[in-house]
Amino acid sequence: MLEKNFPNYFIAGDRASLRAQSTYINFVRWDLILMVFASALSIYNYETEASKLYIYAISGLILLTATILSLVIKNKKYEDVWYRGRALAESCKTLTWRYITCSEYFENTLAKQEVERKFIDRIKEINSEFNDLSSILNAKHLALPIITDEMNRIRNLSLQERKDFYLENRINNQITWYSNKAESNKNLYEKWFWAVIISQILAIISIVFLIKYPMSNFNLVGLFTTFSASCFSWLQLKKYQENKEAYTTATSELNMIKQELNNTNNELEFSKFVLDSENAMSREHTMWIAQKRK
Repeated sequence: MLEKNFPNYFIAGDRASLRAQSTYINFVRWDLILMVFASALSIYNYETEASKLYIYAISGLILLTATILSLVIKNKKYEDVWYRGRALAESCKTLTWRYITCSEYFENTLAKQEVERKFIDRIKEINSEFNDLSSILNAKHLALPIITDEMNRIRNLSLQERKDFYLENRINNQITWYSNKAESNKNLYEKWFWAVIISQILAIISIVFLIKYPMSNFNLVGLFTTFSASCFSWLQLKKYQENKEAYTTATSELNMIKQELNNTNNELEFSKFVLDSENAMSREHTMWIAQKRK
């Protein structure tokens, strides 16, 4: 289902989360790059006083910029907006899928007016849980419909059509997304961890070089140790290994739940199936939030 077909609070929360995530990660990235660049300036031991003053001045400006970036990251709390916005969006998404599939609490035995009222009430409850995001959410996004025409169109489909739609657009879509993310995080973890190890080895080689040539004007130890520390910090930030495990678990669980869809022969069984699958995806999201907050 396209983003525009979801409720306004999903779109607002999702966009706010993505903006905060992008800003936060970019600030951290540049903070680390500046630290590495500052250490690179100290590779060569300049002999003239003028050269040393020039390098010291540039290094000082770079470190000052990195410090300002660190203070901005701390004070703006982009990370909190990232987590909270994602939690708001995912809560709305899960509720939407339950609504359009006529799952528990939104059964198709209810009158249209009543089920819409129940959905809006639940959206209000979710919004009250995230009222700290009020100043962050975009007013244009909040002005969009809470219940879209596409949501009601899917809700009015037959049981088999809703089953097919849910299988293709929710279950299979999420299995593909989780499995791709698991593989991607595994590969990125390997690459960045090897970058840490290689830079540490290069730092050791640099020390050996200085032991053999103590009068050398070149000292690469600081550069490689800083680069190693920066790579390790990036690993901690992105949590590739933890994400890989969470995505793999979600893929496995959803794939097992998927097999049960053929056993849903009536509205009650399908309602329970949707509830189980949405709970599985909610558990993955809860794990993700917990890992990000460690």
